[in-house]
Amino acid sequence: MLNARRQAGQYAHFEPSESRYGTRFSMLSKENQPTMTAIDVDSAAPGGSAGVDSESLAPAVTRAAGILRLLADNGGLAAGPSELARRLGLPKSSIANITSALADAGLLRRVGTGFALGRRLAELGGAYLATVDEVQEFYETCRELAIASEETIQLAILDGSEMTYLARHDGQQPVRLTSQIGRRLGASHTATGKAALATLDDDEVRRRFEGRRLPVMTSRSHPTVGALLEDLAVVRQRGYAIDDEETVEGVVCYGVAIPGRRPGEGPYAASITLLKVRATDARELLLLADLNLLRARLSDPLRAGRDARGTAHSR
Repeated sequence: MLNARRQAGQYAHFEPSESRYGTRFSMLSKENQPTMTAIDVDSAAPGGSAGVDSESLAPAVTRAAGILRLLADNGGLAAGPSELARRLGLPKSSIANITSALADAGLLRRVGTGFALGRRLAELGGAYLATVDEVQEFYETCRELAIASEETIQLAILDGSEMTYLARHDGQQPVRLTSQIGRRLGASHTATGKAALATLDDDEVRRRFEGRRLPVMTSRSHPTVGALLEDLAVVRQRGYAIDDEETVEGVVCYGVAIPGRRPGEGPYAASITLLKVRATDARELLLLADLNLLRARLSDPLRAGRDARGTAHSR
């Protein structure tokens, strides 16, 4: 899976150093910088019938999707044909026919004189989740992040006391920190690693590092398990991890844990990497907001993650 998900990039020759972990600085030439497009995921909400039906090859299907979306956003409350017709700008007779057909299929259920979402949707959602690939979802979501898409974003999974990197989104900055996909980095000094380790209890962390020397990449790397545990306590309280020049001097990373979707899987973690001189307080808040959106999407693809942005701003 790792090789199939690799994304190639063109980098210039600026590489001051490379460790056994495969971490290095790379400079991207200006003419080769990728063009990123920010996508507003909330702009696709269903509107009135005129514009939708005029462009749809199957208006009844389009109207049925609009009904399902409206009920999904209705706070669990049922709605009758008259209310649905008014809010969607559709004929009541059409709404009545479609809702009856959806109810017969189990996609809606009758509640008094109205309709609510049906149990069959839960079955379909479960079937969808079984096919979702976290790596593909990672790349798709990274392209939608308004601010973080400009930076290097990485996805990794905890394996013992190290992180294995599964995917990397390359931003638009001329200088970036890169960890090759498939490489392993110590969990004790990376933002992804500390975010993942923070989901474990202290005894489990000690067990994973028993008899091992913590890798010291810079003067700011944790030299002992005790120092690491103190940092992890802060990570749990704060909600995200920081690699403050612990892997490479002059580079800062922010990381959040992402639970596995299946028993025994993970934890995963995602991080955003940038030069420390660019990590202003204002930019940090925006990056953390996007990182929370990414965490929400990868934790549960059925969630829009609309409320995740406020989490980082409130800290």
